[in-house]
Amino acid sequence: MKKTIAYALFALSSIFTYAQDIPTTIVKSDIFKDEYKYSQITNVTEDGSGGVLVVRSYVGGLFSSARGYYFEHYDSKLKLIKEYEYELKYSDYEKQSSVLGVITDDTQVHMIDFLYNRNEKAYICSSLTANIKDFNFTKKELFRVKSDEIKQFTFAVTGAAFDSDSGASMIVNEDKNAFAVTVDIKDRLAETHKLFLYDNKLNKKIDHTFKREIKDRKFRYENIDVSKDGNTLYLLGKVYTDEKKSKKDGGKYQFELTRVTNDSEQTQAFDTEEHYARSLKTIIFQDRLACVGFYSDRKDNRYKGICYFEMDPTTLAVRKSKFNPFTEQFMIDKYGKDKDKELKNLSFRKMLIKKDGEIVLNAEEFYMTTQTTSTGNGGMTTRTIYHYDDIVSAKLNQSGDIVWARNINKRQQTAGDESYISYTSTLKGNDTYFFINTGEKVKKLRNDRIQFGQTSTKRSNLNVIRVNENGDFDYKEILDDKDNDVPFMVSTGAIMTDEPSVYFMGRKGKKKQLLKVTL
Repeated sequence: MKKTIAYALFALSSIFTYAQDIPTTIVKSDIFKDEYKYSQITNVTEDGSGGVLVVRSYVGGLFSSARGYYFEHYDSKLKLIKEYEYELKYSDYEKQSSVLGVITDDTQVHMIDFLYNRNEKAYICSSLTANIKDFNFTKKELFRVKSDEIKQFTFAVTGAAFDSDSGASMIVNEDKNAFAVTVDIKDRLAETHKLFLYDNKLNKKIDHTFKREIKDRKFRYENIDVSKDGNTLYLLGKVYTDEKKSKKDGGKYQFELTRVTNDSEQTQAFDTEEHYARSLKTIIFQDRLACVGFYSDRKDNRYKGICYFEMDPTTLAVRKSKFNPFTEQFMIDKYGKDKDKELKNLSFRKMLIKKDGEIVLNAEEFYMTTQTTSTGNGGMTTRTIYHYDDIVSAKLNQSGDIVWARNINKRQQTAGDESYISYTSTLKGNDTYFFINTGEKVKKLRNDRIQFGQTSTKRSNLNVIRVNENGDFDYKEILDDKDNDVPFMVSTGAIMTDEPSVYFMGRKGKKKQLLKVTL
């Protein structure tokens, strides 16, 4: 069957070729079982001796409220050296608790905890720190905020709050040498956040209150980033001002980028003019700052191309702005010869920065639908379906011009665990790689195109897709589900950039396995 598919795909080599020459090395751990079924990788760190420390969060099942972290130290062959379980337990007076994230410093691991202490009438952020040699955790308070300053909120298991920016969140920079914690402050008339920045040794760098004199509902955070040196914060917001209400063309809002250091704050406002840019993402370089996103000329939910704004990283002055329409090749990839359609429902997945300063922007068509069915007793049940469709990838040069843009056709959906669909992406040299799960069949589309299809925990083959420096791409199946004891959670891969390699957790019931794929 697979040979037949391979021969059929050979004829499509001008668009998408089936490759046998994408070199990969596979290492698997032994199969193991946890007490709790649900867990996923939250952090992977090299130990300096060829091994890695893997941190996994876990939650109990339907009848268990248990949650915590597994810490596992592996050698270079993924043989377990040492393991430790840390169950999160709190006193009766400690409420709304959540671990915001994990960061490491050489052999030290820090869990950043945020909770409400009813006796103290304060929200307290602390670090739970241990050495990976003994996992003897100690607690250190980082900061606290009085309870009457903070909006009421609830945490999900992942630490996310119920709306886009309420509660507290943690941001780790790309080099993993610093992290920020932002807390939404209760203020009816102004958008207000407390911002705290620490290095990975828990030294405080910034303690700052950001305030914008506009109602909370009219200010939406796009993202908050930490500079590569770990000394500066950048806040990108989408602001619906009274002045922008009167615009005849384009979005009735403006974007504002704010730079915060330990002793200063400055803001630069910029507009996408007659274009609509639904969202932007900040990218930090050594000598420049860029905001990149998708734009449309007609409606907010239909994209025409990629916009690029370059700014001075210190003054925030806008050096250049560009609106790049999607390429002819991209439209052929997605629609064949039908050019009347336009793209919508794009969500950023990862921005990859090449060593020469080029940007590879990766996104995915993501949307939700609902299905309502009748039950046997005359009732109705409704479930939410999560759709993860086409992959969009584009490369921009140092000037913000499109070098290439490609669309990888994919149709995947789930009403349950989303970890096995979507993808993880990374770079090696001039090539971009995507790791995806697929079912057995690769579908042939009209106009010499193919489409990766549905996957499930019962049938899940791991594939790697490679896009080269010219935008040409091919793919290869690297693991067949018949040869695996467990399917791998491809959307939550942990990337190590030095080799480069990607770590995936596999799970089937309580049975689990760790996978390392090296390019």
